[in-house]
This record gives sequence, C-alpha cells and structure tokens, in this order.
Amino acid sequence: MKASTHNQVTISGWPEREILEAIRGIRFGFVEIIVHDSRVTEIRQTHRMRMTEPDTHRISTDPLKGG
Repeated sequence: MKASTHNQVTISGWPEREILEAIRGIRFGFVEIIVHDSRVTEIRQTHRMRMTEPDTHRISTDPLKGG
C-alpha cells in the first residue's frame, strides 16, 4: 500500500480494500486480520457500543453522599 499526499491510501487489491472497509465501518471496536501462509484469510470485526449516561442520573454508592 502506498500513501498519497492527502493521507489517503492507494488500494491495489482485495485484502486492502476489505480491511479499510472494515475499519471505516465501525465507530468503536476492533478489526482482526488473520494471516495464513502470508495471505489474508479472514477479517473479523467486533463492534463495541459505549453505554454511558449523564452524571446527574448515576446512583451514588458512596455512603457519605447518601447513596
């Protein structure tokens, strides 16, 4: 893969295209690339969903704060 002047990557074949598509397709998570005999044989995506709530809705477990 060769980088251009615009921080873009020149894609030449299937593995590179699929890997970049996997990376672009997730917001949180990871992409795992499996290689066998110097060839990409599998691309796995794990998506993560961040579950956060505003601080005002959290229940305090600190006995000094009444929770």
